[in-house]
Amino acid sequence: MKPLARNGWLRRALLLLPLLALASCANSQRLSEAQRQEVFQFVWEEVQRSHYDPKLGGVDWNAVRAQYEPKAREAKTDDEFYAVLNQMLGELKQSHFGVIPPGAFVAQEEARTRLSDGETGLTVQLVEGRPVVTRVRAGSPAARMGVPAGAQILQIDDIDTELLLKRIRERNLPPVEERFEAYLAFRAFLSGRRGSEARIRYRDLEGKEHTVSLTRNAARGERVQLGFLPEIPVRIESRILPGNIGYLSFNAFFPPVMRELPKRLRELANTDGLIIDLRENIGGIGLMAGGVMGYLVQRETTLGVMRLRDGTFGIVAYPQNPNYRKSVVVLVDEFSVSTAEILAAGLQESKRAVIIGRPTPGKALPSKIVQLPHGGYLQCVLADYETARKNRIEGAGVKPDIEVELTREMFRQSADPVLQRAVEFLSSR
Repeated sequence: MKPLARNGWLRRALLLLPLLALASCANSQRLSEAQRQEVFQFVWEEVQRSHYDPKLGGVDWNAVRAQYEPKAREAKTDDEFYAVLNQMLGELKQSHFGVIPPGAFVAQEEARTRLSDGETGLTVQLVEGRPVVTRVRAGSPAARMGVPAGAQILQIDDIDTELLLKRIRERNLPPVEERFEAYLAFRAFLSGRRGSEARIRYRDLEGKEHTVSLTRNAARGERVQLGFLPEIPVRIESRILPGNIGYLSFNAFFPPVMRELPKRLRELANTDGLIIDLRENIGGIGLMAGGVMGYLVQRETTLGVMRLRDGTFGIVAYPQNPNYRKSVVVLVDEFSVSTAEILAAGLQESKRAVIIGRPTPGKALPSKIVQLPHGGYLQCVLADYETARKNRIEGAGVKPDIEVELTREMFRQSADPVLQRAVEFLSSR
């Protein structure tokens, strides 16, 4: 058994995106009946041993075992066996639980393409219940081919997006969870090997249909790997928007961000307000929430408390230089998860920032990854999190102070309506 991080403080600080969202790969290994029993026993015992709550939130773990052990034995394939394990973990009704089959960091069941080293530059999310392009990255393949923000995606390669959504909706998820799962599916289908092509059929705002082939560019960012995690391209961007408003965006809470952050904030020091864009931020190292917030506060500020089975520890922001003192807005959406949610909640509760965008999914529990017998990994929760005001983000998420319910019509006025709303808010102040 190998924990994700051997250093105790780092292991306890990790807040990791549910890894079932990251990539997919077929599992060809064939386990014997005895090996399956060994894997099942390991998963069941590790959850019971590691969970921060000895009572598992009231779940009768023995009864769960009695329910799922026969299903695991009767599984016809290894893929079906690992799916049963994930169904069993689903009985806990918490994020950051998942079994990752051997040789695979698997996506949700709908996705069959690999999240790899190539990207199209499109962000596709549910808008008015339909898959719509909400952002087009400048200079990306999608931008060069003229795919506009606000376009409704009808097909990706041979996958009809309505069929994909139908399968997701059959699960009767809450709205924010449905948007989260849809985002993951579109992201997985749009990703692929650098140089490979994605064929996209879309309907523009005038109702006309177009089909384009996008050759995937290399994913931007410094590639970082921690423990058993797949490599993640970590990127940080900054610029000054019209009206002298600073813009800062990063997609994960990993060391390259903290290394680069002071320089970026110095460049934005003379702006009249700052937008921190945490949309599509996958989380990362939990203590970095306090590290980032330290550049925005003038006194020691508590973001909340981690509760483990054997004790607690706090996440605290200590003032750092350069210290940004003007107004701050934080942008969030359904894929601002884990550490991103903790930072947004801390800034909101301390009234240091105004949160604008769409509700976050409430996937904020610290977790670890351990190796399973005969290959594969188990991600499981090891702590609970409570904000400084004793609120739980898990399952509830962060509700924006200004919620922007997107419509396709908004994209006639702005290529990024959420960012535009933030600019208007800061300009009015």
